[in-house]
Amino acid sequence: MDREFLLKTYGQCYDAEAGPWNLSLQNKYLEYVITRFFEENFTVRQGADLCNIGIGAGYWDRYLSYRLTGGMLTSIDIQKVCCRQLEECLVNERNPNPVRVIHSDVMLLNDLKEQFDIVTMVGSARMESGLHEDILAQAVSFLKPGGSLYYQSIDKNETGDWVRAFCETGHAAVSAYLLDTAYDFKAQYWKLTKNKELL
Repeated sequence: MDREFLLKTYGQCYDAEAGPWNLSLQNKYLEYVITRFFEENFTVRQGADLCNIGIGAGYWDRYLSYRLTGGMLTSIDIQKVCCRQLEECLVNERNPNPVRVIHSDVMLLNDLKEQFDIVTMVGSARMESGLHEDILAQAVSFLKPGGSLYYQSIDKNETGDWVRAFCETGHAAVSAYLLDTAYDFKAQYWKLTKNKELL
């Protein structure tokens, strides 16, 4: 375990630039709603395998790891530092759950198709990729038939029409949806279920 690396990356989360947002009531509220939507709409059954696209600071990945009941979590990020930070944190925290961390462009991981019961993509992963429809299709392709995708968006320009249009192609169906505008955000939360017949 690289303690110097951990101290540096931890410090960056709470320095003068990032700290005010990470400690703000608005951010705590978003974290709460993200978690609540998952708890209310997704069932992590015994042996279920989960995947998260976009590690970021790793908080969501660690939450998902503790929701496992016999399965495995696969965490993917294109940024090497995000992958390393999560790996180091898992060791430092003595996280007992099986977590596989993959440093890669998610669009290149075709060998992960139909492996997971639940895939999550929350936060800025879709916007930062610039591959709006393609990355959603890739995430759905990772699901086993009947599996579910958790997609969350915080973008005032996001109408959600493209998600509905994607579902109309037969790839998936909208199982749950929440629009939340607290704190002047436009936060949208989706549960998409992969179609068993068409994929």
